[in-house]
Amino acid sequence: MSRQRRRAVVRIVALTALVATATLTGCAPQPKTAKEIQQVEDDDKADRAAVQHEIQRLYDEAAALVADTWPKPDTMNWQTACGDYADGTQSETWNIANQYKGPTKFSPEETAERVAKMLTDYGFPTKVIEDNKIYPPRKVVSYPPYLTGVREDGFAIVFTIGENYSDFSGYSRCAPIDPDDPVLPKNW
Repeated sequence: MSRQRRRAVVRIVALTALVATATLTGCAPQPKTAKEIQQVEDDDKADRAAVQHEIQRLYDEAAALVADTWPKPDTMNWQTACGDYADGTQSETWNIANQYKGPTKFSPEETAERVAKMLTDYGFPTKVIEDNKIYPPRKVVSYPPYLTGVREDGFAIVFTIGENYSDFSGYSRCAPIDPDDPVLPKNW
């Protein structure tokens, strides 16, 4: 290949890469400042007890559809994953995560449909999908839709069920951090 031809190929490849990069980054909305990335709207402030109760109720009802007894949840705590409110108040989300291993009351399909109906009845419209890429393969009920993250207010539920296995992960709406929380530097 001649030297001129190699240069032309290199230029075409470089131009193609530049156009592709510009297209991909130009389409995504860019944050204006670093503070905007962390802000949660002040009007999204929720009552801590109410958001904790909401996730606990959804967990309890989903778990009861699977089996009469589940082990104590692996995770049940407040997590600072929400960012700050526009007024500077820190916020956090109540999280419950747990797994059940053993026989279930109904088939995975029927249980998933029942959980989807329960969530939909509570105002979280969802449907059952199947994920064969996880092991064991499972039916998945998720709000917001599976693998899309959390709502803007921090809320998310993911329930999966397969043969002799089920799990639940729930994240509450963001709520102001407890002013007496030991993670705050003023309480050290």
